[in-house]
Amino acid sequence: MACPECFTGHINPGTPTGHWETIHGLRTYVAKPAPGKSTPGIIVIIPDAFGVDFVNNQILADHYASAADFLVYLPDFMDGNAAPVRTMINMAHLWDETESWLFKPYYLIAMLFDFLPHLYRNRFTVTWPRVTGFLKELHANNADAYPVGVAGFCWGGLHAIRLTHETGETITASGLPLADAIFAAHPSSVDVAADIGNVRRNLSIAIGDDDAVMGIKQVRQAELILASKSDIDSEVIIYPGAKHGFSIRASRVKADSVETRQAAEAEEQAVSWFKRRFDAVSRTRQVVGQSK
Repeated sequence: MACPECFTGHINPGTPTGHWETIHGLRTYVAKPAPGKSTPGIIVIIPDAFGVDFVNNQILADHYASAADFLVYLPDFMDGNAAPVRTMINMAHLWDETESWLFKPYYLIAMLFDFLPHLYRNRFTVTWPRVTGFLKELHANNADAYPVGVAGFCWGGLHAIRLTHETGETITASGLPLADAIFAAHPSSVDVAADIGNVRRNLSIAIGDDDAVMGIKQVRQAELILASKSDIDSEVIIYPGAKHGFSIRASRVKADSVETRQAAEAEEQAVSWFKRRFDAVSRTRQVVGQSK
């Protein structure tokens, strides 16, 4: 069963400033740079289990857009089948040590009633084609040839990592990678030997050392595997004391709290990574263009 941290959390303060569109067949939350700003690239967010309607995911998209003028898409890869936010509340009660044991069965049943259908409807074999299909359409319609980055969180982290593999599913019709830069925060359902072992493209990971889904032993194993790939740009940033979901569901009510600071630092890690990778892509394209 999933860990308690996956389903406990907070609604972040703030009001989303983006808007909704249907993009490449999917309902998509869109966050744009300020008027008059030129964008260095496009970011596609693959969210956690609570999906596109969870306000924290929308606010995160807004932050990416305002921090570096990215054009940000948050598509509904779950096709309306995200886990209800009330699941977080039920899990919080279920794992609260001060909660009476008399109520535990109720919270367990309520949590399973919501979460098991979510897991089935959003199994990887169902959602992976939506992710790759969206990215292929994005490339096909990217007239300005913007670099494309992918940020995956929890549930979406595995999809992001799989995009670093070199397979026929992860490239465009012309043979280009579906993502020029890939970031994953506290990914779930990761088989380190297979999923990290097969990484062939750049990857940045943000994770806490108290993550109950991907434990520190697995994190260290992932670090070693990526460090051995000298031809791949990669990083694993470990946040002391941070739990699973910290970059999305950590409380930001107290501006000076450790939770707030670490969530902000994970944002900064992602933004810095995308800027650096997009700069590298732009330089490469300039060199190729000059050589023609």
